Order: sequence, then C-alpha cells, then structure tokens
Amino acid sequence: MDYELYHDESNVKGYWHGILFVPFSTKALFLNSLCEFRKLTRYENPLSLKSVKSENRVFSCADVWVQLAVGAMISKLKLGKHPITLSKGKGTEVEHFSYETKVGEKIGAKFVVFRDRDSFANMSSVLDHGGKVETSFRMAIKGGMHFLGSEEEPINITKIHFDGYEHYGRTLDSERIIKRITGLRDYCTFSEDIKYIIDDGSSDHNKRNSQAYEDCQFLQLTDLLVGSFRVAGGYTTNESGLHEKIAEPIRYLIDKYKMGYARMKNSRWKNAFCMSQCYLHEGEWVFEPIESADSGGCEQLKLF
Repeated sequence: MDYELYHDESNVKGYWHGILFVPFSTKALFLNSLCEFRKLTRYENPLSLKSVKSENRVFSCADVWVQLAVGAMISKLKLGKHPITLSKGKGTEVEHFSYETKVGEKIGAKFVVFRDRDSFANMSSVLDHGGKVETSFRMAIKGGMHFLGSEEEPINITKIHFDGYEHYGRTLDSERIIKRITGLRDYCTFSEDIKYIIDDGSSDHNKRNSQAYEDCQFLQLTDLLVGSFRVAGGYTTNESGLHEKIAEPIRYLIDKYKMGYARMKNSRWKNAFCMSQCYLHEGEWVFEPIESADSGGCEQLKLF
C-alpha cells in the first residue's frame, strides 16, 4: 500500500520524531473528517499543541482531532465504530457531538514515535543539525516500517513531508535519508523517484510558502500527535492540564501497548503505532523503550 509520511518534532526533554503514515487510498476521507471538525469548532487557523492555552475553540479542535487520529489508526473494525466526543469550547456551536459514522470506515493510518534521549548531544560534531536529524529519522522510519508493515500489508513510501527546513539549517537530503537505509525487509519500499520525495514547505496554510492545504492539515495533526505522546509519557511543560486532556486518548493507547505484544495482537490497534528511543553509549547505538517521566527509571513504553 502507498503511504505519505508527515513528520514533526518536539525538543522537550529529548528530541522526539513523530511520523504519521497516511494511506493514499484513504487520504481524502481522513482529510474530509479533519475539515468537518474545523467547521464544527469554527476554527480555521493553524493548529499546534503549544497553541492550546485555554479551553476555547483551539482546544476543542485539537482535542477532537487527536480523537479522530486514534480512530483513524484502528486496524481492526471487529468492535464496530469508534465514537468521538466534541467537547464544548468558547465559540463553538455545539456542546456534544458523537462522530461515529466516518470512523466506522477503516482509514489505516499509522504513527511512529522515536526519541533521541540525549537530544543529539553525543552525536558526531562533524554532523550539522540537519545531518543528526537525517540519521535519527532513518532509524525511525526503518524500525517503524519493519514493525508496522508485513508481507501481507507492505508499505511503500511515496512522499515525505517535513514542517519547513529553516530550523534544520538547510534542506534535508532525500538521498542521505533513503539511500543510506540498509537491510530493509522486502515489504518496505520507497518511490523510485526519491529526488522529489521530500516536501519541506511550511505547515502554516496561511503562508505563501506553505505546502498544499491538505498536507498542512496532516502536518498540524502530526504536531498534535507527537506532543500528545510526549505528554502522555509525563514529559509536559504546560501547567493548565489542557494538554493532558488532549493526550488522554493517546494515554489509553499506551496503556494497552504496555500490556505487551501478545495482547496487542488482539487489539483494534494492532500494528498501528510504535514507540522507542535511542542513545549513544561508547560509540554504539542503544535502542530501548521510552521511560515514563514519572517511572523512576522503570521501563514503561515498549520497544518496537
């Protein structure tokens, strides 16, 4: 199956990659659902987790988008439709809305969370910031494709969207990312025309240099998701409690994930998301579960 990837990051207590896999075949359905919730919450401006500061339209839209994303990641529809509740925020026209019909159709989105525990502190000084991002991104997508795909459900990447390039110091190099990935399993492939596989325009659909409107929406959703996974793990910087409310559906997924792969095989979210972190020790990469911020060192989030 063909997928487009959407990448965003968080720099809170580590460097977090968040990568949303959107199937090309259901991209329009997914997008229509996001846009419908924009209309219901009457919020049309760009969304990000850091923009949620009070219980208003921004909060309502961000909250329902994360719920929708969790429904979009369902890989098994054996339990029927996935309900979504739209909470009332200041300026919204509805108080309570159950959105069951569209999520009753399988969208098949996937999500990868990959954290460099030390924020690249121990990586080679020869690499610029962009090179460090490229290196860790390679690890993230290789591990994610291996875990989330299979011979029965192959993954072919046709496009990779990054939220701008200025913060990397340069445009990211698609050949350095893709051609340096070795040992990919047969069910993991990339578009043959890798020279044009990366789009790194802005995610702000109000700017002239932005990506296409639909791609901006998925980039903004990726921002919400990587932030929600971080917050659900206890790595939060917001004191209002609103980010925790938005992240509650992600916490639910993580709680199921911690039960182990044997339990997840029977879950509606089987092979829908994965989480891991890395760090350098004596020149060698170490991969391990992400520890919860309040775990006291106990491993909480399972390795992919």
